[in-house]
Amino acid sequence: MLRMTNKENDTALHEAVRYHHPEVVKLLIEEDPEFTYGANLSGGTPLYMAAERGFRDLVKIIIENTTLISPAHTGPMRRTALHAAVVCHDPKMVKEILKWKPDLTKEVDGNGWSPLHCAAYLGYGSIVRQLLDKSDRFVVYLRVKNDDNKTALHIAATRGNKITAKLLVSRYPDCCEQVDINGNNALHLFMMQRGFFKSLLKIPWMNVGALINEKNVEGQTPLHLLAHSQLRYRPGYIKNKKVDKMILNNQNLTAMDLILSAEDLFGHKAGIVRHLKWAKARAGPLLRQKTMSKDKDNNESKRNKGLDISFLKKASDSHLLVATLVATVSFGAGFTLPGGYNNSDGTPILRKKIAFQAFVAFDFLALFSSVTAILSHFYGALNHKKSQLASSLSLAYWFTQLGIGAMIVAFVSGVYTMDPHHSGVTFSIYIIFFCVLIFILFTVVRQIQR
Repeated sequence: MLRMTNKENDTALHEAVRYHHPEVVKLLIEEDPEFTYGANLSGGTPLYMAAERGFRDLVKIIIENTTLISPAHTGPMRRTALHAAVVCHDPKMVKEILKWKPDLTKEVDGNGWSPLHCAAYLGYGSIVRQLLDKSDRFVVYLRVKNDDNKTALHIAATRGNKITAKLLVSRYPDCCEQVDINGNNALHLFMMQRGFFKSLLKIPWMNVGALINEKNVEGQTPLHLLAHSQLRYRPGYIKNKKVDKMILNNQNLTAMDLILSAEDLFGHKAGIVRHLKWAKARAGPLLRQKTMSKDKDNNESKRNKGLDISFLKKASDSHLLVATLVATVSFGAGFTLPGGYNNSDGTPILRKKIAFQAFVAFDFLALFSSVTAILSHFYGALNHKKSQLASSLSLAYWFTQLGIGAMIVAFVSGVYTMDPHHSGVTFSIYIIFFCVLIFILFTVVRQIQR
């Protein structure tokens, strides 16, 4: 009966562990000490479940009361109870499990992570020390294939966990020579993660030229990465005589080349450049050649820019003339209304007709658009930058187009007001109007498409 399972494949011991009933757990194990209690459908064994939930007392009960047969200790994704205890950050639980089964330090989960990898990732220095005391040497060099072949030291460096990294390097100095799949050593990874590694360089095995100037697969040294990532500059590191300031990456660029050609992302660029110069770092041959070519191109660009601005100003003068004509015509038409005025009160005679009202509205729109275009030209004339001059000219162009269209509509409305019976002359004017309107619309659509 004790071994019976429910639909989730949980035994009574699984349930007792899940709800943290120490007396029930002890009683069940004492009644059937030879049963290993395997995993449920989720992959969890009672021992793993207890460790995962941080139930240190239950872990101790299960370990101490199953003396004949070792209890199952696995969990989901092939993790062990030791993985779970490390993640829970419980040094006492880790100590109990290591005392019971120290070989669990060699076990890796479905992603290739050992308990030491987990502790290095989380930065649990005390647990790292416990694991190192009970681990074989090769555990420190185990690589995570699904994570760029990183070792525990690489993972600590990636996370910026300097205490963990110091423990690993101090215990196994040659582990700092390992590189990941991208050719990065621990110093590369600390640099990329904005990690503070000044204290690491105090360790003799880390402060060697072979590591400090080692290139990854892209040819980047830690100094290149400092310049590329624009970290908080470290004068002590930059001034270190072992750091080669003139070493080239795969693009034939020095660290000075990278920082000089980059934008100031975090406000550290000036400081990095200043300290690189103090350390006698210089630009490489490729940047010097690019600088010479750029100076030549800039001189040519200035000449072309002058020609472009001259062309835009000539175009602006032509557009200004058109806008002025539209404004003049629209202004004059506002005081010479079709049909004339009443002699008695001076009001327009045809003011109640729809066509007359349309004439007044579109005449006002033509005047407003043309005056706006003229003001845009004036504003553009005050700017000497090509981009601002082009923007002003573009705005004036569209308002001039709008003014011309509104003026044509006002003219046709006025003709219709004076000749509501559509004589032959009026009909001809309508045809011309529609042709001109279609031409204007066609021109506007083509400009938008461009």
